[in-house]
Amino acid sequence: MMDYKVKVWYYFSILFWLFVSLCWVGFHFIFDGGSVVFDVSIFGGLMSLSVPFMLDLYSCLFSIVVVLISSSVMLYNGFYMDGEVFYSRFCKLVLLFVLSMLLLVFIPNLLGLMLGWDGLGITSYLLVIYYQDKRSLGSGTLTVLSNRVGDVLFFVGIGMGSSMSSWNFVDLSGEGVCSLLCGAVVLGGMTKSAQMPFSAWLPAAMAAPSPVSALVHSSTLVTAGVYVLVRFSGCLFGGWYLFLGVVCSMTMFMSAVSAVFEPDVKKVVALSTLSQLGVMMLSLSVGAVSACFFHLVSHALFKALMFLCVGAVIHFSGVQDLRYLGGFLYGSPVVTGWLVVSCLSLMGFPFMAGFYSKDLVLESFFVSSMSGVLFVLVVVSTCLTVLYSGLMVLSLVRFSMYEGYKGVMVSGAYVMFPCSVLGVGSLFGGLVMQYLVLEFNASFVLVGYVKMVPIVCVCLGIMGVLVYKVTGVLNTYTGLNLGSGEVFVDMLAKMWYMPQLSSDLFSGFVLEMSGNVKGVVEDGYLEYSFGSELVWKGSSLVSMFYMKSQDGGISVCFLKGVVFVFIMFMASYIYGAV
Repeated sequence: MMDYKVKVWYYFSILFWLFVSLCWVGFHFIFDGGSVVFDVSIFGGLMSLSVPFMLDLYSCLFSIVVVLISSSVMLYNGFYMDGEVFYSRFCKLVLLFVLSMLLLVFIPNLLGLMLGWDGLGITSYLLVIYYQDKRSLGSGTLTVLSNRVGDVLFFVGIGMGSSMSSWNFVDLSGEGVCSLLCGAVVLGGMTKSAQMPFSAWLPAAMAAPSPVSALVHSSTLVTAGVYVLVRFSGCLFGGWYLFLGVVCSMTMFMSAVSAVFEPDVKKVVALSTLSQLGVMMLSLSVGAVSACFFHLVSHALFKALMFLCVGAVIHFSGVQDLRYLGGFLYGSPVVTGWLVVSCLSLMGFPFMAGFYSKDLVLESFFVSSMSGVLFVLVVVSTCLTVLYSGLMVLSLVRFSMYEGYKGVMVSGAYVMFPCSVLGVGSLFGGLVMQYLVLEFNASFVLVGYVKMVPIVCVCLGIMGVLVYKVTGVLNTYTGLNLGSGEVFVDMLAKMWYMPQLSSDLFSGFVLEMSGNVKGVVEDGYLEYSFGSELVWKGSSLVSMFYMKSQDGGISVCFLKGVVFVFIMFMASYIYGAV
C-alpha cells in the first residue's frame, strides 16, 4: 500500500502530465486561432460509433485552465486531506470529475455533451456528500436535483434537435433553431450556473471539502453552463438575450447583497462566485461572447486561489465565522497575502487579472441598448462586490483573533506552491491572456463618464469599507437591527428566501405524498398482490393442504376424484364404441 504522500504526488503527476500534453496540443490554437474537428470511432462494424472532438481556442484554453487548477488542488490535498483514510477514493472521484469536464469541453454537440454533463452531476454529488453527514447529504441532494432539471431540459433539446437531423452546435447555428430549442438550452445552462431561480444549491454545496469547492465551485461545474451557452451563442436570438440580461442582473444583485450580510466566509466566497457567473451571463446577453469567455478563464484562476486560501484559514483556525476570524496577517502572511490578491482581482482592481476581463464585460454592457433599471442593478452589484470583498479582507487581517486559535500557521509546500501558481495567474493572467489572444482585445466606443464607471464602482466600494471601519454603520456581522424594514432586509440577506423556497416549500407536500404512496402502494396493493402478504397467504394454503393430507381427508377425496374421473372416461369410451 502506497504511503499518503506518495499518493499525493502520484495523482498530482497524472494531472501535471495531462496539463503539459494539453499545452503542447493547444499551443497552435491559442496563438494562431483556427479549429479542427475529428471523429473518434469507438466500435467497429455494425456497432460503429464515432464521437466528434473539437480543438479550438475555447476548448484548448479552457481545458488547460481546468487541468491547471485541478493539479493545484490535487497538490493542495497533501495539506488539507492529510491523514484521510479513503484518500485514493477521493482522488479517483476528482479524476472522474476532470474527465467528465474535458468530455463536455471537447465534444461540440448536444448528444455527446451529455456524457460530460451527466458525469459532472454524478461525480459532483459524490464529492459534495463526501463527509457523509446529514448536512452534506441534504446539500448534495439539493445540488443533484437542481442539476437534474438541466438534464431534462437538455434531453428535450436533443429531441427537438433530432427533427433537424443534427446536434452539432456549428450546424445548428448555420441552419437556425426554433425558440423552444433555444429556451431549453438556455434554461439548462442556467441550472448548472446557478442563475435565478436555481441559485440555492451553490451556497448549500459549500458543505463539501475546500479542495472540492476550489475545483467544482470555481472553475468547472458552475461554469459548465456558461461554457455550453458560449458554444451555443450562435443560435441565440430575439427575446432570449433580454431574458438572459434580466435574470443575470437580478442574480448579480441578489448574491451581492446576500454576501454583504453573510457571516460564513465560505458562503461569502460562494455568493461571490454566483455574482461573477451573473457577470459572465451579462456579457452573453449583449452578444459579447469573447468577453464572457475571457472573464470565465480569469475568474477561474483567482476564485480557485480564494477557495484554497480560505480553506487553509478554516483548516488552521477551525472557524468559518468572519466575526471571530482575524490576526492571520501575522500568523501566515503568505496565505493572507494571496487571499488579498484574489479579493483585489475579484473587485476588478486595476491591473489585476479580473480587471481586464470585468472591464470588457461592463463596457460591452454599457454600449448595448440597456434599460435604466438593469444599469442600476449592474452598477450597484459591482459596488457591493468591492464592499463584501473588502469586508472579508478587513476581517482576516485585523489585529484581533479568535480566542481558540493560538500560534502560527505552518504553511508548507503543499499550500505555498499551488497558491503561488494560482496567485501568479491572478496577478498577471489577465494581462498575459489579453496580450496573447486576439479575441480578448475587443474595443468599445464609450462616452467619457461611462468609461469611468468601473473605476468609480471600485472607489465607492472601498469608501464603503472605510465607512464601515470608522463608523460601523453597516451592521453586517452583528445581526440586523433596522426597525420596520428588517423583514425586507432579512429577505435580501437570505438570497430572497430562495433556499427555503427550494426545499421547505415543497418538503411537507413531498413527505405527505410519499407517506400516501407508502401506505396505498407499498403497504397496500404491492404488499397484498406481489409482496410478503401474498407469499404468506400462498404458504398458508400449501401448509394447510399438507396438514389435511396428513389426516387422510385429502387422500380420500383425491381417491374419490380419481375413481370418478376413471368412470367417466370409461363411460365415454364405451358410448363412442357403440
